[in-house]
Amino acid sequence: MIEKGVMRVKFVFLILHYKNDDVTKQCIESLIQCFGTLQMEIIVVDNASDNGSYEKLLQCYGNASYIHFLHNRKNLGYAAGNNVGFQYAKKVLKADWICLANNDVIFQDKKWIDKVRGLYQNTPYYVLGPDIVTPQGQHQNPFREHVASNASVLKNWLHDIVVYLALKLKLQQKINQDVKPQKELQKETWKQADLDFHGVLHGSCLLFSPDYVKSFDGLYGGTFLYCEEEILCYILEKVGYRYVYCSDVQVLHNHSTSFKRSVQNEIERKKIIVKNRIQSYYKFLKITRYQGDIREFLKERGE
Repeated sequence: MIEKGVMRVKFVFLILHYKNDDVTKQCIESLIQCFGTLQMEIIVVDNASDNGSYEKLLQCYGNASYIHFLHNRKNLGYAAGNNVGFQYAKKVLKADWICLANNDVIFQDKKWIDKVRGLYQNTPYYVLGPDIVTPQGQHQNPFREHVASNASVLKNWLHDIVVYLALKLKLQQKINQDVKPQKELQKETWKQADLDFHGVLHGSCLLFSPDYVKSFDGLYGGTFLYCEEEILCYILEKVGYRYVYCSDVQVLHNHSTSFKRSVQNEIERKKIIVKNRIQSYYKFLKITRYQGDIREFLKERGE
């Protein structure tokens, strides 16, 4: 872990890095070009990359006082990996705002910070999801129109168990039909900001306001990969904490291929994906059946 001199920080961008330093550099450079180095700071959390990419980032940015590098000794997954950075932003940097961004996200709007703050002043929220656009022009946010129910989570869990068995037995036709996750919402129907949103935000870029940062220590850390944003929005919806989709702020999502590069065998890659989804849906199922205060799950940071 590299720690810099601590100063009062209002806005922190948190990037989870894994093996692809070129992609992470593009994200960092976009933040610097958009916002400069005075109104924000950056945290890069390396999730146990073993290919020298973390060291390359240190060589490039290690002396930058506004970039903080944290290194996980093992791959903690998406939620727990991000929570390491979230804790550092909240407790060490004293951040008011924390933006979780995939390392393949590019920021292009210099008014981005001003816009999200202005919206918060008029309509306070806990979490904001921006318009997330791919290079092909697809709008990925919102991710789903409604939060999951106990029945839908159970259905998805059982579905993936069948798919995993098919992968183990190499039933190629069944694999090709069913390995893809549940279809995303058709984005053509979502063109305007929705301040009364009750669906699921896309997890590649999530902004946490001062209300959220004061109340919680990150994401639910019980999953390794998948369902993080679905669990987050489910809990916020159930306890009545406002989260919003805002089309006025936008990011570009470039779809990194880091995972494909690290696991090149297609069948093995699919098995890893589906196995992780099974585990995540099982954890999600427990949350949907929980009878106590489900806000406690957002205080479970993971390993």
